[in-house]
Amino acid sequence: MKENEKKTEVGINVSSGAEKVESISQEQKRTKKGEKDVKQKKTVKKETLIKREEAETAAAKARVEKALKKREEKERKAAEKKAKIEKRAAEKKALAEKRAAQKKALIEKRKAEKEERIRNRAHEKAQRKQNKNRAKAHKEQQKQARKQHRENRSSQKGYGGWIAAVVSLGVVTLALGTTVAVGAMDMMATKNGVMAAHRATTYELVGVMEHVDDDLDRARISASPMQQQRILTDLLVQARIAELDLEKLPISMEKDVNFTAFINRMGNECERMLSKLHRGESLNKKDEKVLQDLYKTNHEVRMALDEYAMTMCDKDIMQYVKKGEGKLAEVIDGLEGITLPENRNVKPKNDKSDGAGTSSKDKSQENGGGFEAKIQPSKAEELALVYFAEYPVKEYRCVGESMLKGKPAYNVQGFDDDGTMLFAEIDAVSGELITFNYYKECNEDNFDLRNARLIAEEFLEKLGYEGLEAVRVSENGTDSDFMFVYENDGVVYYPDTVKVKVCRTRGMVTGMDATAFIQNHRKRQTPVANISLEKAQSNLHDGLEVEHTRAAVIKTARGEKLAYEFYCLYNEEKYLVYIDAQTGEELSIVNIKNLG
Repeated sequence: MKENEKKTEVGINVSSGAEKVESISQEQKRTKKGEKDVKQKKTVKKETLIKREEAETAAAKARVEKALKKREEKERKAAEKKAKIEKRAAEKKALAEKRAAQKKALIEKRKAEKEERIRNRAHEKAQRKQNKNRAKAHKEQQKQARKQHRENRSSQKGYGGWIAAVVSLGVVTLALGTTVAVGAMDMMATKNGVMAAHRATTYELVGVMEHVDDDLDRARISASPMQQQRILTDLLVQARIAELDLEKLPISMEKDVNFTAFINRMGNECERMLSKLHRGESLNKKDEKVLQDLYKTNHEVRMALDEYAMTMCDKDIMQYVKKGEGKLAEVIDGLEGITLPENRNVKPKNDKSDGAGTSSKDKSQENGGGFEAKIQPSKAEELALVYFAEYPVKEYRCVGESMLKGKPAYNVQGFDDDGTMLFAEIDAVSGELITFNYYKECNEDNFDLRNARLIAEEFLEKLGYEGLEAVRVSENGTDSDFMFVYENDGVVYYPDTVKVKVCRTRGMVTGMDATAFIQNHRKRQTPVANISLEKAQSNLHDGLEVEHTRAAVIKTARGEKLAYEFYCLYNEEKYLVYIDAQTGEELSIVNIKNLG
């Protein structure tokens, strides 16, 4: 019995060990399968990440190629524009040379006529002197004749009366002939005086209208209030002189009503604009249009007068004076036709749509109570989708509101598939993008600095920024931080700054700050320097080596100032030195290595 029991125990033990072995084997299989699944999942995830990065890189390269093409197109258009400008400059030069030749011919003609007038006056003077001498001689002869008559009467009785009568008759006849001759000479002198006066007045009017043409040409493109005041003052004086010249010409009021009205209006407009400038106001678009229209009309008037002055002769003048006909009449009719449309476009004096002392409503007035209306938070979320359409963030949420330099802004955020956040601040009134940061990892250098700048420029263009120029760049690993400033008429405005960060791994903008631009940017009058570039440069330290310079507006404790910016080298270090363009005072010195 004991042996049987023992056998049974052995059998049971053996059976139990086999089950354990089988159980362990199955567990190992499950473990290996789990490890294989995990490994497969990691491989799939890695492949997905690689594909995503490749897609991002390909998209960035496509953006760069697009930006390059856009830049090439921009450069092509700039070249075409430059060629057109050069062509217009050549045409303007040719026209100026033609006008100079015409003016020279006109001056020579005036000179010849002046010499002729001098000769005529000298001849007339000599003739008057000769006539005076003749009259004196006749008077002496008459005296001698009377004396002889008395002597004859005392010595002779027969023929004395007859001789005296004959002598007296001869003297009277001679005196009458002399009187007729002198009267004819006086009439000729009067006629020549009238012709000379008309020619002189016409030439003076032509010169005045040329001066007016130059003033209007400069006034319509001037942006400086001081320069505008100088030009308009001179223009007002010339307009008043033109009015006086018109009064001297033998033209009736009915014949030159439109021409006179045009000259009067020009003077009145000058007075109106000068009043605005004296009050500290600026000329607006309507004022510029008025100057443009006046210039266009006056230019036609000037050309018509120039053509008449080149061919003017005494015959035309006398024909108009006597009959009101001839070439001068045609010229006057032509001037009336040129100035008629301009006078028709004049607004009534009580029209206050844009006169002096009026101003248009600003946005706060349009909103009724002086408060600017805010957009809804949902609108800010929609704008974020538009601003970041090419970013891998599908949804944005408004998470709060903040104040940036006194301006209300909505805080908007979103997350991509990897959980990386994009945070932006959007102006709560205008909807403009003020700042944003996309906290994506950036550790590889796939794009050079030039392409990074193109990416930044393209991003700003899509946001609607124009006239921005990259002036500085700093590098932090594979991030490039660009500073863009507003540029106009060769002057850069540092208060109007936009900072852009570009990740050179993905070729995309990952940060921007336009706070300074939105706060400071406005339409400005182009500032004018009081000192020359050479004078400003002479105020630099002797040891500085100047490599580049330009005009710049910088912000100081006393407000914005126009300065000359000098990019200099000193002991192998780079500096930016700013010299006041009005006083020559040194305003600021910046070490380039401290810029970031």
